[in-house]
Amino acid sequence: MTTYNSREELENLVVTRHRAGWSNRNLAKDLCISRNTVRKILRKHRRQREEGHDVVSKKPLAPRPSKLDEHVAKIEELLKQYPNIKGQRVFEELREVGYQGGVSILREKLRQLRPRPKREPVVRFETEPGKQGQMDWSPYTLKLRLSGWLKVLCFSYILGFSRRQYIDFVEHRDFYTLIRRHRAAFEYFDGVPEHCLYDSEKTVVLRWEANQPIYNPSFLQFITHYNCRPKACQRQRPQTKGKVEAPFQFVEGNLLNGRTFEDLEDLRRTARWWMKNRSDPHLHDTTRRAPLELFLAEEASALQPLPLHPYDTSEVGFRLCSMDGFVEWATNRYSVDYAYVGEIMTVKATENEIIVYSPDIRKVATHERRPDAMHETRELPEHRAHTKKVR
Repeated sequence: MTTYNSREELENLVVTRHRAGWSNRNLAKDLCISRNTVRKILRKHRRQREEGHDVVSKKPLAPRPSKLDEHVAKIEELLKQYPNIKGQRVFEELREVGYQGGVSILREKLRQLRPRPKREPVVRFETEPGKQGQMDWSPYTLKLRLSGWLKVLCFSYILGFSRRQYIDFVEHRDFYTLIRRHRAAFEYFDGVPEHCLYDSEKTVVLRWEANQPIYNPSFLQFITHYNCRPKACQRQRPQTKGKVEAPFQFVEGNLLNGRTFEDLEDLRRTARWWMKNRSDPHLHDTTRRAPLELFLAEEASALQPLPLHPYDTSEVGFRLCSMDGFVEWATNRYSVDYAYVGEIMTVKATENEIIVYSPDIRKVATHERRPDAMHETRELPEHRAHTKKVR
């Protein structure tokens, strides 16, 4: 009995021995195979020699059973509901219904169902721990369950070394929103990098002169409070801030994709959960480490410490107290005592409060701030106990 180690070796033995005069019966007996197998091998050999041999036309192997097979219907359902859903989000959804396989085979299945063009590679420049942050915005239009379609902006601040990311969603891109989100990002990281890269948006860069940026003085006052130096990127070069541009794909594919939100606050709440449970611990494609792990190991200690007191990001303005005892801010009306009817009041608007001061700068009212442009009226009962004295 002759032994062999592969199918190719078996076929060689059959062909060469048959040419040497072995019968099909003797071949089958010596090689421990059936005579039908001997005939198939000889027919295949003869056909290839007569008709030609083309490796491309080789019959593909039948696919093996996969742990993914029973979940194909669920994948198709997710693709129908969320056409741009990414592999990691599909993986998370399938794990909840019992999928025990890996994410690689799942991504391959998605590529088969929805092929994607390859992206051009971009060269990245690495920075030392604590040296650089990158900030950017990305707009999205989302369909919320309670309010329908809403245009929102994703604020993203990412540390260049560890790739740890802070995000939040807002409706406006004004100066005060910008510095408030910066302050929240610095507090989230419990530190500040030495410099940060920016686009040429007006809230940061007023204009360019002689190829040099002229920074917004108000923004410089804010960022100087945190000992951070702004660096404006050259216009039309988004790859300069690739470390913050690319993570928006992760936000889109993992946070926003395959999820529906009740309202803006639900979106912001989910974003906070996502930073802790998805963004911080995920394996980064470039560093091959989790951002939080790399941050704690090498970057946290390299960041500049926060100041003893945070920068006051409040808006301040003057408003005339109306005849019915209200001051207006961003279309909403907030009550004060009748004693101040006709007076010019100082209003301090924080992100969450409206604080009203008398002409001699005494605090006379504090209200919860309502969303801008809602045309709401907020009235406190204690403001209606007195009437203005007539002089």
